[in-house]
Amino acid sequence: MLRFGMEPDEFTYGSVLKACAGQQSAGSGKEIHGRIIKSGLGLEPFIGGALVDMYCKCGAMKEAEKIHERSDPQPMVSWNAIISGFSLLQQSEDAQRFFLYMLEAGVKPDNFTYAAILDTCANLATVGLGMQIHAQVIKQQLQSDVYISSTLVDMYSKCGKLQDSELMYEKAPKKDLVAWNSLICGYSQHGLGEKALIVFEEKRPEKVNPNRATFLSVLRACAHKGLLGTGMSYFHTMQKEHRLEPEIEHYSCMVDLLGRSGKTEEALRLIEGMPFEADAIIWRTLLSICKMDGNVEIAEKAASCILQLEPDDSSAYILLCNIYADAGMWGKVSEARKRMKANRLKKEPGCSWIEIRDEVHRFVSGDQSHLRCDNIYENLSLLVDEMKWTGDMSFEFHL
Repeated sequence: MLRFGMEPDEFTYGSVLKACAGQQSAGSGKEIHGRIIKSGLGLEPFIGGALVDMYCKCGAMKEAEKIHERSDPQPMVSWNAIISGFSLLQQSEDAQRFFLYMLEAGVKPDNFTYAAILDTCANLATVGLGMQIHAQVIKQQLQSDVYISSTLVDMYSKCGKLQDSELMYEKAPKKDLVAWNSLICGYSQHGLGEKALIVFEEKRPEKVNPNRATFLSVLRACAHKGLLGTGMSYFHTMQKEHRLEPEIEHYSCMVDLLGRSGKTEEALRLIEGMPFEADAIIWRTLLSICKMDGNVEIAEKAASCILQLEPDDSSAYILLCNIYADAGMWGKVSEARKRMKANRLKKEPGCSWIEIRDEVHRFVSGDQSHLRCDNIYENLSLLVDEMKWTGDMSFEFHL
């Protein structure tokens, strides 16, 4: 087009920017952006929205926000693109910050906005904000939107509100694969494996076939409950009936299931028979189950494979030390600790978070920076005393 001397208009540029976004080609997108500025079309709302969307899908959020700020008026598509962009990049707090900024600017969210912000509530498990968004969805009569209804199922599921999640699923205008998977995954992740299997068997939407994500949740449910026969059956059904080749995550679930069932050697054979190379995650799963049954030989092999793939992984040394200690092999414990020290490896601090009154509080192991630190540790001490009183000494391995 350019070779023939034809000048692109805003719709041409919009289509090209959409192609750049689809290919996540930030370099080409910036080149087109430069041409748009030279052409004088940079202030057109349609072009502004397309530029914001392109930069968001390429992960260039600062550029996207700059263009959005310069736009007048600021089109709805750019508000939604930035919130969705932050959400896709797992920057959920930034997405929520921008959503609040949107409300302060007097912009009314639409169904795409609500679906994207509900996704961030699911990622952060901020159920308080999620419920507020749900209330606004009802007020605007958007609950019949298929995408929103599926996201509500997912949000309540990830926040542990499983009854609400199932209620949303039952009320959904159209039960799709996403909502079904979310419900199964929620029950599986929260330790209700039997319920997850019931949803899989009895609440399958019409004309919907399970995919790899479905079977991953089902296999996890079987692993958590130690249902070896059921898990093996689903693992074969996945391949034979549904023509779905297992990925490494499915094999990892089966390794976990075999290990929990006391079949550590079978778990090792499964790993060695996989049609692809094992990663550090699956070897770490095997090492963890060796901790349960005390199989030192397989533990050493698993730890060796982990350290070949990830030499800076301190967790492999720590788990191996614990296995040696359980077996009374104190010389081996000393050797492993010396190797860890020689490689200058330290245990990564644990991190957790909790939502209280719509505010997320983060805690790192050994951290004393929280404003209510003294009160927190005082209550922790009381809980430890209660555990001692009941005879539970597991805290000794974590404090």
